[in-house]
Amino acid sequence: MLQTIREHTQGWIAGTIITIIILSFALWGIHSYFVGGAGNVNVAEVNGVEITKEQLAVSYERLRRQVQHQFGSGGSITSQDEAALKQRAMQALIDIEVLKQASTDQGFRVSDRQIDNYLQSMPEFQVNGQFSLERFQEILSSTLLSTSEFLELIRTSLLVDQPKLGFVFTSFALPDESAETISLVNQERDIDYITIPIQYFLSQPIVISPKSIQSYYDQNKSDFMTPEQVNVEYIQLSLKEISAKFNPTEVMLKSFYNENINSYTQPTQWKISSLEFPVAANASADEAKLAAKNAAAAYEALKSGGDLANSASQYSANLANEGWMTLSQVPAEQQKAVSGLTKAGEVSEPFKTSKGWVVVKAVEIQEPKMLSFAAVKDKVKEAYIHQHAEEKFAELRDQLADLTYEHPESLQLAAKTMNLPIHTSELFTKDKQGKDISQYKKVRDTAFSNDVLNLQNNSDVIQLNPETLVVIRVKSHVASSLLPLSEISKQIEEKLKSQEAEARAAKFAEDLQAKLQSGSDPEQIAKTYKLKWVKAGFIGRYSNKVDSAILDLAFRLPNPADQQNKVSYGAARLPNGYGLVALKSVKSGSVADKKQLSVYTEQIQNSEGLLEYELYKRSQMDHAKINVNLPAA
Repeated sequence: MLQTIREHTQGWIAGTIITIIILSFALWGIHSYFVGGAGNVNVAEVNGVEITKEQLAVSYERLRRQVQHQFGSGGSITSQDEAALKQRAMQALIDIEVLKQASTDQGFRVSDRQIDNYLQSMPEFQVNGQFSLERFQEILSSTLLSTSEFLELIRTSLLVDQPKLGFVFTSFALPDESAETISLVNQERDIDYITIPIQYFLSQPIVISPKSIQSYYDQNKSDFMTPEQVNVEYIQLSLKEISAKFNPTEVMLKSFYNENINSYTQPTQWKISSLEFPVAANASADEAKLAAKNAAAAYEALKSGGDLANSASQYSANLANEGWMTLSQVPAEQQKAVSGLTKAGEVSEPFKTSKGWVVVKAVEIQEPKMLSFAAVKDKVKEAYIHQHAEEKFAELRDQLADLTYEHPESLQLAAKTMNLPIHTSELFTKDKQGKDISQYKKVRDTAFSNDVLNLQNNSDVIQLNPETLVVIRVKSHVASSLLPLSEISKQIEEKLKSQEAEARAAKFAEDLQAKLQSGSDPEQIAKTYKLKWVKAGFIGRYSNKVDSAILDLAFRLPNPADQQNKVSYGAARLPNGYGLVALKSVKSGSVADKKQLSVYTEQIQNSEGLLEYELYKRSQMDHAKINVNLPAA
C-alpha cells in the first residue's frame, strides 16, 4: 500500500501533507513515547495504552518552546496560555495514539527500508540534491531528538499517513461537480456603483450641544483615563558579563583539553579513487544490467590487485581521484561504502547511486589524529569559558531566585550578597513598549501583576533571553486618573460630529437603496444628488478593479434575474463612506482549457479526500476508549 502511494506522491499536495504531518509530530513531542519511564503517573489511557505524566511533560515543553519562539523575546505566556497548551499537548498525544493504533489494526506497516528511503529523500537533509549525514546530524542536534527517536518519529508519521493518503488519492470528482464548482468560482457579475463620501456630511453644519458632550463624557469615562505607569528596580544576571570575568590559567586549559580530548581529535581521512559506471535515466534494462555487470567485474579485478586506470578503460567507467576527505566531505551516496574501508588498498563492493554503479577504492587512510594543545588553544579557552560560565550562570540564577524569594520586600540583600548593582527603569505603561527593560512584554506584564504591583513583592526570575535574566520590583507607581472634561471637550465634540456624519451617510445610502428598489430611475437619482454611477462591467470573484467591500457585496446580492426590476441593489460600508451597488447580470464561469479543468478537478478530489479523512479520524476518536486523568494546574 505505502509503496503504491509513494509512486504517486510527487506533487505539491502529497509533499505538503507529508511535511505537515512530520512537523506536527515534531511539534507535539511524539518522541515522548520513547522517553517515558516506568513508575510514571498515567495521565490518560487510549484503548488500554497508557500515556504517562512524563510523556505529557515532554510534549508540553516542546509545544511551549515553539509558542515562546513565535512570541519572540518580548512575548509572554500567561497561566491561561499554559493551561491551554497543556490541554493541546494532551489532545495531540491522544490523537497520535488513536491514529497509530487504527493504522496498525487495519494492517498498515512500515519497513526499515521505507524509513531509510524516506529519510534520504527529505530535502531538509540534502546538500546539492544528495543526503548529507553531516547536515542530518546538525539539524537533529537542534531538535533535541536522538537518531532512534527521529527514525521512530518517521515510522509513526508514515504509518499514520497511509490511511490519509489512501483517502486523498482514491477520491474522485464527478463531471457535474467540477462543472458546478467552476461555474461558481469563475463566475462574473456585471455591476455599477456609486460612492457616497462621509466628507460630504462632515462639511455640512453639525452642532453638538454641551449637554451631549457632557453625557458622552459621563458614559465613557474609562476612555479618558491616563494610563497607569510604574518604574521598577531590577537585578540583572548576564552570561556575557559572567564570561568576561573568567581568565583561566594555562594549567586549567590543559586540564580541560585532556578531559575533552575527543573534541580536539581530527577525524579519519580517506584519499579515495572511484569508478563510476553510468546508467542514464532513460537507459534500457539491458544497458542497466551491463553497467551492473561491468561494476562487478571491475570490483573482482581491483580486489586481485588490478589497476584502476586499466579497469576504467576495460569496463567503460569514469575514473575519479579525490584528495583527502573526512566522511562528511564524501558525497552522501558514497559515505556508507567509504566508512567501511578501514585499510589502504581496500575496495568497496559495487553500489547503486542516482547516476549508476560505483566502486570505491581507499588509496590512503589517515587514522584519527589528536590535535596538539598549542594548535587549538584558542578554541579550548573559548569552550572552557563557555562551559564554566554557563555552570556559574545556573548557580547564580538559583541563588538569585532563593534570595529574592526568601526576602520579597527588597532587592538590597540579593544585590549585596551577589555583588550585583540595582538598576532602575524609566516609567512605563503595561501596553506600550519602552526603550529599556520595559521593551520586554513579560517584564511589563510581571510589573503590573497583583503579586508585584499590589502586594509589593519581588518578582520571580524573568528570562529575557537565553543569556540574560532579571528580578524586578516596583519602585514607584503612578495611578490612572480621569482627564478633566475641559481638556478633552474638543476631542469628544469631533468624535460626536463624526458619528453624526456616519449616521447621516448611512441613512442617505439606505434611502437611496429603497428608492432604487421601488423602481426609481438610477440615472435620475444620480443627477438629483449630483452623484455618478461607475460602470465596472463584468468583474470576477477575485477582481482588484473595485473596493473589496463593493466586490464582496456584489457577490452576495441575489441573482437579478429573479428580481422584479431585473436589478439587485445593496449598500456597503467603505473606508471613506458608503457605496451603492447595482447588480445587473450574472455570467456563469467556464474553464479556459483542459489543463485548468484538470487543476480544478484535482482540487475538488483532494478536498473531498481530506474531508473523508477528517470523518475517518473523527470516527476513530469516537470509537476509541479514552480515559483522561489530567492533573490540576
